[in-house]
Amino acid sequence: MKKVFGIFSQRRTVFLLGFYVVFSLFLMTLNDPYQLRGIRIAVLQTMSWMHQIRDHVNLVKNLKEENQQLRKKLLEKSLENQQMQESMLENIRLHRMLKFKEESNYSLIAAKVIGYGQEPTIRSLILDVGSADSVEKNQPVITDLGLVGKSLVVEKNQSIVQILMDRNSLVSARLQKSREVGVVGWSGNLWLDLNYISREVVVEPGEVVLTSGLSRIYPAGIKIGIVAEVRENEYELFKQIKIKPAVDFDRLEEVFVIKTPDSLKSREGID
Repeated sequence: MKKVFGIFSQRRTVFLLGFYVVFSLFLMTLNDPYQLRGIRIAVLQTMSWMHQIRDHVNLVKNLKEENQQLRKKLLEKSLENQQMQESMLENIRLHRMLKFKEESNYSLIAAKVIGYGQEPTIRSLILDVGSADSVEKNQPVITDLGLVGKSLVVEKNQSIVQILMDRNSLVSARLQKSREVGVVGWSGNLWLDLNYISREVVVEPGEVVLTSGLSRIYPAGIKIGIVAEVRENEYELFKQIKIKPAVDFDRLEEVFVIKTPDSLKSREGID
């Protein structure tokens, strides 16, 4: 129906001319004035009806075009607002990280997370910095919140970082209160595990866990996380301690690589 009205709208001059010619010939055959009057009224009503339909079709068409324009403008405005919000949040993050870098005692290399590693046996991140930016293998990677991991593979303009939540990652750690030293690893869940802490040591949820400094990679005092759960078994020598990581590994966007001091490079032992 809409297609028919579209054709009529495009060629209405031709249709009307033909109609008037046929109608004039028809009137010429009639002599009764009452019949002529009735036909004239019917024709006028028909023409009025056809004009109304044409106007309605044009109105619907115009409304559809206006609706499409409004939708387009609304989408553009929505995207613009999203970009503004994203820029604002990025500025907040960068300002916080700049402040951390200025206040830090470490020599830091700023980096952006540009992807996730594809190695099936290693949980890793890909950074946009490499050897051209003074990144080397086995350098600590951190944020202002805590420890992320270490650089594992370094290319000229990119590097791969092994994160703490990888089964091959082990970090020498220290409980902040008791100063007891253990080893942090990952067993495949949402938590990190602090191993080799004696059952005799008092450990409570909420205690901070830091890097011990007894390492050839990680300097002392970097926050790893906080104790979330402590369990004991009378038949085991060590506590079972779960740690909530200081860093949300699913939301990392910007990080820092710590330039390893020469004093740490010469050490031996666990990471």
